[in-house]
Amino acid sequence: MTHPTDDRLRAVAFGDLDITARLLVEAHLALCSECATTVALFGGAGDGLGEPEPIDLVVRPPEFDRIWARVEELAATAVLPQAAVLPASVLSVLPDPAGWRWIRAWPEKPRSALLMRDAETGSRLYLRYYPPGSRYPRHRHLGVEESVILAGGFQNGDVHVEAGDWVTGAPGTEHSPATGRDEECWCLSRVTPPGVSFAGLRGWLQLLRGLIRWRPGELA
Repeated sequence: MTHPTDDRLRAVAFGDLDITARLLVEAHLALCSECATTVALFGGAGDGLGEPEPIDLVVRPPEFDRIWARVEELAATAVLPQAAVLPASVLSVLPDPAGWRWIRAWPEKPRSALLMRDAETGSRLYLRYYPPGSRYPRHRHLGVEESVILAGGFQNGDVHVEAGDWVTGAPGTEHSPATGRDEECWCLSRVTPPGVSFAGLRGWLQLLRGLIRWRPGELA
């Protein structure tokens, strides 16, 4: 499993992150007992009481089959299925899922929902779903993109990422994540301004939209 840096974990322990970054780290902590323990130790070390005692955390990355069974169960009720893949601590802070607007990356199959935007930093938090055999449009990172794989996994260049992994796209890098024929994926992604730039026709449409109506982070 890949993890956020110690500096990022220290920042969340001391409350030094904006809301989108904090929720992204909390999503990783729900899947990673190692980082959850580290955050607890950082927080304890900051209270002036000396070296904290290690805490006993039992956090197990959820098996995708179990999560997907829960998604299908919720789909048959009034509760929206995305509630099954987001940790409760994250879901409780977000707006009502009934109001999330899902956008499909046509003609590709992945879809995304903007969950929230931090008014001060302009960073945005997205929930993304990749069906089997799908590919997200190729894009270039203009700001920083950080993601936590919530369930399943996808191929990210030469690396296959799975539940719990922390994935960082630095400014200037490009990629087009893809799932295999028998694989699907849910991930939580944070994008900082000025967002991302898509390739090809989608990039020209994105530019045109930005010229007509521009807001900070609009190109995410």
